[in-house]
Amino acid sequence: MSPINRTLQDIAEKVGGRVIGEGTTPVSRPSSPEKAVPGEICTLWNSRECGKIGHGTLLMASPDIFALFPGLQGVEVEDPRAAFPLLLSMFQQPKHAGGMIHSSAVVSAGADVSPTAWVGPMCVVEENAVIEKGAYLQAQVYVGYDCRVGEGTVIEPGTVLLRSVRTGRNCLIHSGAVLGCDGFGILPAEQGKAPVKIPQLGGVLLGDEVEVGACTTIDRGTLEDTILGSFTKIDDHVHIAHNAVIGENCILVAMTGIAGSAVLEDNVVMAARSGARDHIRVGRGATVAANGGATKNVPPGAVVSGFPARDHREDFRIQASMRRLPDLLSRVKKLETLLEDLSSPHGSIKKTEKTDEGTR
Repeated sequence: MSPINRTLQDIAEKVGGRVIGEGTTPVSRPSSPEKAVPGEICTLWNSRECGKIGHGTLLMASPDIFALFPGLQGVEVEDPRAAFPLLLSMFQQPKHAGGMIHSSAVVSAGADVSPTAWVGPMCVVEENAVIEKGAYLQAQVYVGYDCRVGEGTVIEPGTVLLRSVRTGRNCLIHSGAVLGCDGFGILPAEQGKAPVKIPQLGGVLLGDEVEVGACTTIDRGTLEDTILGSFTKIDDHVHIAHNAVIGENCILVAMTGIAGSAVLEDNVVMAARSGARDHIRVGRGATVAANGGATKNVPPGAVVSGFPARDHREDFRIQASMRRLPDLLSRVKKLETLLEDLSSPHGSIKKTEKTDEGTR
């Protein structure tokens, strides 16, 4: 791939900042503060990182940071953290150069593929599927019957979209994800009989700009769709069970599990290895901390942790108490020994003698 060259002026216009120095100064790429070389631009979020930058490094930072380096060139912004993703997006390689269906791809005659979509090597697109304009199926992607890949959506190699999976615009689905597999609908076995599988007739519906991590699985609904709201971001190795409803702007971090028919309202954060049991509701803006297991409804805005999940401050006190258990057990044993001594005849005499001495 050819290098992408920008200037300080280009970057300032993109991030809404102000050029410090010469606007035509070329920028080869973004870099971390400790590894940047002349011609590369690094972003500083706070003054604690100031000691890392090298001589001649270009800088994107707030005005107070630039005040510490009067001779340095770069782009001044009010919020470097918010500007950082915009900076990186300027150096991404383009997805593709127009529409194409690779000769090794298998596309059903009953599928509707936009002439501007890219269907890469060894992809399979089944009947009644729709691939909208600008969609990018990189390689070895399976798109099943009645699926819809939204405009500008990128699907990485080895991804599977089974029947009735529909994505919104500009989604990103990483390698190895499986969307639309059967939900785990099973009637438990009666005495002497085998468990009975419940057919799963629903689909999976993704809003706009949803990201699904590598090796994540999202089950189809039993009757209705499993739903992920717009702008929700799913990390790698996450499982979302059938009929779950995930709101907008949610973040589900690696190894999280959402059980069937659970509802996550907008702006919920599920930290690493957390979970929500079936049929509960996690309220708007709530956070379930790492390793937390929500077994009942979580109020809006709450921060909960532990298993079963409870208010984070309460759980923190419990965990602190648990760390003191060895010392508490030792003290209890000493008290038990003392009580045994006091309750023995010898112990009673000694106690009486001391009392008499005290009385005298």
